[in-house]
Amino acid sequence: MKYLIAFTFLFFSNSPCHSQQKILFLGNTSSICFEKDSIEIVKTDKLPDSLTIYQAIFIFSTAESILSSSDIVRIKNYLEKGGGLYCGAENWPLQAESRQITLAFYAKESWGNFDQNEGIIQSENTKNNLFEKSDTFPAGLTTVAFPMDYRLKVEVWVDDQPLIQSGEIGLGKIVIDGGYSRFYCVNHDAEIDGIFMAILRYLV
Repeated sequence: MKYLIAFTFLFFSNSPCHSQQKILFLGNTSSICFEKDSIEIVKTDKLPDSLTIYQAIFIFSTAESILSSSDIVRIKNYLEKGGGLYCGAENWPLQAESRQITLAFYAKESWGNFDQNEGIIQSENTKNNLFEKSDTFPAGLTTVAFPMDYRLKVEVWVDDQPLIQSGEIGLGKIVIDGGYSRFYCVNHDAEIDGIFMAILRYLV
């Protein structure tokens, strides 16, 4: 019996559901607030040499990109092998990394300058169901839209334009968000944490 108990303890202590997720934050991260005991967040100003140790990469675009052309190739390889990527943008000029990534992956880039504070969650069966249906959705402070693409599904709209879209690249998943300012510390609350966790659950 004692061997069975020991085996059970070892099995569950090494189980993935008990292990800490490791998430990479890149770009304009100083104003981003998120913290959870089960998640280790690594903030850096350059793409690490090894990406395989991260369950997801969150990029909050800056005015001057920290990514090289070879970094974009590495990110795509990471995605194709099953990684998760959040690609966040804001109104100009906070679009540099997002522009590099979306031009490389979709030959499209974010556009516009929307000041509508509330987004609308897509209600039809044409989404990957990142978010539960709600009357309100915090869009962000200075949002942009990303053009529709057959490889992506719209999750949230703002002013009848796609604010958040999701899709797959190889074995991995991507979320493109035109309003990452909702994650700024000044906006931090339980609802914002819920949105972040919904995105993370989809990516991993």
